[in-house]
Amino acid sequence: MKRLVIIAGLLVSLSAAAQVPLEVPEVSVFLERQGRGRAQQGMLIGGKYIFSFEDGGHVNVYDFNRAFPLPVGSFDLASSHKDNHANNAEFGVEKAKGGSFPVIYITNGKVGSAIEWTCFVESVTEKKGHWSSKLVQKIILDGTDGWEEAGYTKIFGAPSWLIDQKEKALWVFSAIKRTTPQVTKDFSENIYVATRFRLPKLSEGEEIHLNVNDIQAQKLFTYDIGFTQGGCVRDGIIWYCYGVGNRSEDRPAALRAYDTRTGEIVLRYDLKDVVPQEPEDIVLKGNWIYLNCNTPSKGKIKPNIYRMELPKRFR
Repeated sequence: MKRLVIIAGLLVSLSAAAQVPLEVPEVSVFLERQGRGRAQQGMLIGGKYIFSFEDGGHVNVYDFNRAFPLPVGSFDLASSHKDNHANNAEFGVEKAKGGSFPVIYITNGKVGSAIEWTCFVESVTEKKGHWSSKLVQKIILDGTDGWEEAGYTKIFGAPSWLIDQKEKALWVFSAIKRTTPQVTKDFSENIYVATRFRLPKLSEGEEIHLNVNDIQAQKLFTYDIGFTQGGCVRDGIIWYCYGVGNRSEDRPAALRAYDTRTGEIVLRYDLKDVVPQEPEDIVLKGNWIYLNCNTPSKGKIKPNIYRMELPKRFR
């Protein structure tokens, strides 16, 4: 039986989607950190710590309260691998036995890799300054077979795994085509796709397979910007960053917020004039948006974490 797919986001005309973005609130550098020379990717803020993920599955830990530029700890993910881009990271709702934090869901984000459709769920432990991580679950998605027959829109790949803690839901964010200029030459050719699944419990086993029969809902959003990076979801709204900063005039840093209840883009920020670096991931904490950035290895600017106030209507 076919299920209803709400496509409210597609009812927005391209002219409306291209409207002038909202005025950006004041953006400041929260942390000018020292990395380990690798590409900065996903980010999490848990308690008094910032977890800064690097390409290959390496993690630096910073003191959030002091915003000190040097790491206070570091470790490798259990899923550390040359193909694990650690593109995005999200806290779940459960703690594994012995874990110091809720389990972390890792998006690898590397298109064409053997692990492209796999989410690694890891438990991080800190004991007297020693950090470690262990793999507690793998979630593998079949993102193509049977989707169209069941009335859903299938995605090209590179699923970004986002956790709505309040709803205990797992959202997969992707598109029907790759979002690079080489593949999506015309914005009208692409669509962003957010697909909701249940959040598997740790007790369900070490390896979980999700397919079309596990889909709970799907929303499609107008494609008005390219080159996806990373994001998060809170209270049903997906926050996502885009672009490569001042490396390319055609792909400046930007931010979007997608309401998964209405299918509408509810916030557009053009960050060209305030964020010169490549945005990689977003964390919402309190009344602030924290934006994790990368910088070319030969660049003079450190890989900053920026922050800006969260608009009152989203608090």
